[in-house]
Amino acid sequence: MSKYYVLVDGQEIGIQIQHTESGNVVVLSDEPDAKLSIDFAALNSDLSSGAGTYSLIANGRSYQVHVEPTEEGLRMVMGGHRRTIEVLSEREWRLHKIAPRQTGKGGQATVKAPMPGLVKAVNVAEGDDVARGQRLVVLEAMKMENEITAPTEGKVTKVHVTAGSTVDGGKPLITIG
Repeated sequence: MSKYYVLVDGQEIGIQIQHTESGNVVVLSDEPDAKLSIDFAALNSDLSSGAGTYSLIANGRSYQVHVEPTEEGLRMVMGGHRRTIEVLSEREWRLHKIAPRQTGKGGQATVKAPMPGLVKAVNVAEGDDVARGQRLVVLEAMKMENEITAPTEGKVTKVHVTAGSTVDGGKPLITIG
């Protein structure tokens, strides 16, 4: 049985993967009795980076998952929800616990639109203090609302957009300093 740790928006989930004849079974470590039957297949992806589109069937329910690389790791989009994810082997997780990465407050981060869309809401103003993972902007793209969250903690130094404006992919939304 292989053990992994998945960090979803900074929240840790320990999982164990058991390979069976009928497919993989994922056992959630926090709930030893909870088992989730998973069938996970790459549809159009780059296995070296993890980016791409995947088919996920969990306990008989089908989901399409899109994964894209970010500066923080990977971002998963499933059912209109965006989540930053990082998958660690048990060894990587133990090293992370002993010597966690330093996420200093120094420097500046500009949050950019991951795709073209309509800004539905701006949830922060210049001068606001934000926490990592806090919702900054709601961007509507392809009839889906996507929450754009803070990649780091800091102070909002510039708001580049207003509610109702349209943006191109890659354009700045919020700058955190």
